[in-house]
Amino acid sequence: MLSTYVSYQLIARDIPKAINRVEKQPSVERETQYFLENIGKVTSIDEFVDNPRLFKYAMKAFGLGEMDYARAFMKKALKEGVADPDSFANKLTDKRYAEFVRAFNFAELGASATNYNGAQTDVPRNYALQVDVGPVHEAFSFTDRETTYYLSRIGNVKSIDDLMADQRLLDYAMAAFGLDADAEPPETVRQMLEGGVSDPESPANKLYDKRYAAFVAAFDFHQYGAETTARAEVLSGVPRNYVDSTGMVLIKPSEAYIEQETEYFLANIGKVRNVTELLADKRLLTYAMATYGLDASTESPKTIRRMLEGGVSDPLSPANQLADKRYANFVAAFNFAEYSEDATKQDSVLKDTVRLYGEKSRLGLIKPTADYVRAETDYYLAHVTEVKSIDDFFADRRLYDYALWSVGLDPAREDPKLIRAILEGGIRDPDSLANKQANKAYKALASAFNFEAYGEEATTYRPSQQPVVEKYLRQTLEENAGQSNQGVRLALYFERKAPKLEDWYQVLADKALSQVVRVAFGLPESFARADIDQQVKVFESRFDISDFADPAKLEKFITRFTTMYELQNPTSTATTSVSVLFAQPTTIGVSTDLLMAMQQLKF
Repeated sequence: MLSTYVSYQLIARDIPKAINRVEKQPSVERETQYFLENIGKVTSIDEFVDNPRLFKYAMKAFGLGEMDYARAFMKKALKEGVADPDSFANKLTDKRYAEFVRAFNFAELGASATNYNGAQTDVPRNYALQVDVGPVHEAFSFTDRETTYYLSRIGNVKSIDDLMADQRLLDYAMAAFGLDADAEPPETVRQMLEGGVSDPESPANKLYDKRYAAFVAAFDFHQYGAETTARAEVLSGVPRNYVDSTGMVLIKPSEAYIEQETEYFLANIGKVRNVTELLADKRLLTYAMATYGLDASTESPKTIRRMLEGGVSDPLSPANQLADKRYANFVAAFNFAEYSEDATKQDSVLKDTVRLYGEKSRLGLIKPTADYVRAETDYYLAHVTEVKSIDDFFADRRLYDYALWSVGLDPAREDPKLIRAILEGGIRDPDSLANKQANKAYKALASAFNFEAYGEEATTYRPSQQPVVEKYLRQTLEENAGQSNQGVRLALYFERKAPKLEDWYQVLADKALSQVVRVAFGLPESFARADIDQQVKVFESRFDISDFADPAKLEKFITRFTTMYELQNPTSTATTSVSVLFAQPTTIGVSTDLLMAMQQLKF
């Protein structure tokens, strides 16, 4: 019979090949096939735990095979998840349970837990949330609402008096430059605006804080008079600054989409001769209404007709009676009541509407249509699994834009070099670039596209599927090895666990790991009964635990263990089983705290 060292080396020198042999065993192949074919269909904790075949496979994969009968216990762990440090799984000494719950994270991911991949699941969901301006994002909704109000009213402002008479407009205008209108005395605001910025000695220019100067430069009534609010700095620059200052990012449709919709509008709007024909073409109607801050998909056709037919010539028309002037602006542009079938030939339609649509779209102030979102999402899902590297990610601009929008980053304003560095650094290291950014959107992006951790599988990696299979195969390999020589099983287990060890207390918390260390150091079994801190001091004096991360030093340590184990348990007469090590706390087997917890549950 081969020695412990030789038996270990035959397996360890080519682990993939050894696992491949295990994978081809009929019973293993059969169970693995069943698991992969069915785990993705599971949508709840009950479905998972109540399927004995799936559940046993998963439990064995994490070295918890001896606990596969404890369904109520595992349901409790799964229901509480791992997000809360005080959750059931996190409070258990044996960290395999938290690892298991993290892989089958129903508490956080719900029905998608068994199919979860950040790039495929989180990104499309978050993109939809970024587009949504409803109650899902109250701050986003507020930004959009205030911007719409601003754009609908600012054109009527012809003087400093007009601006200061509308507190809501003034609040918006000053906030765009980081100023709080409520905290500034009205007389100070007026003094700044009246002084302008042409004179270096003007009140705004003399301030050390240049926010006032920027505000006055935009609203420079001193220089431009009544034409001030017709300038691009006011119509485009202020909303852009406001959006930036709120910390929200409004998704902007692509230039190709804007051009496409504009071409359709110009090619077809001239054919529209009345309100009925405009209402009949949803694409034209959507374009026209969006330009003036209205959503055709949420407005009643009956209301739209009533507004358009009422016109704006009569102060008592339906549109004019609304406090919200968006409808009045829309009706004034598409003035069928006054121009009849010539309404769509007016400059207000062919020039002003097109200009405003382009400006607002580029600012992100026009909500992308459902068709646009669907088309972009379909494209993304069809191609994201083809992305195998950071270079692939950057190569597809459409996919790149979609991904950045999903986490609230504007792809047009982000430095590609920074994005690349964020992705290359990943999130595993607390000091990685993504983790050190104040804006957590970068971390979200690196988490969804985790090339640093998963490499080519970043966009297809599902924690509850192939990784579980890999764990199952490795667990089976170690168990099979232990049937003929438990020393080989211990060595294989140590080889798998040791590189991640951070301190000797983790070793002492695991019966199997501590056994390997004691044998390698030639320490007697009685040493295990010594004071924990004293044991740690002895271990520290003999080996630097960080060296286990070095493959060469780890291999040398395991060689020492297998040699010492063979001396204590000669292969030819070895009958003493160390399987008890795999049935005791904490990393392997049932620990005391588990037994106490189980006694309080109903099975």
